Amino acid sequence: MSILSLHHGDHGVHGDSQTLHPVRDFVADWLEATPAAILLRPVGAFLTEWVKSTPAMILFQSLHR
Repeated sequence: MSILSLHHGDHGVHGDSQTLHPVRDFVADWLEATPAAILLRPVGAFLTEWVKSTPAMILFQSLHR
């Protein structure tokens, strides 16, 4: 048997300290615990840095300044 432990407040859902939408909080907690969500943040950071280092983006940033 598995035990599900929910944590509130550390996902990106904004709200009061009192939980007004328990279903939304449950879905956000569940999605954060999936393997895809665990990989999303590092992959997103890698892709962001990769795009910033492309010649086109470097040229765009130098022209923008």
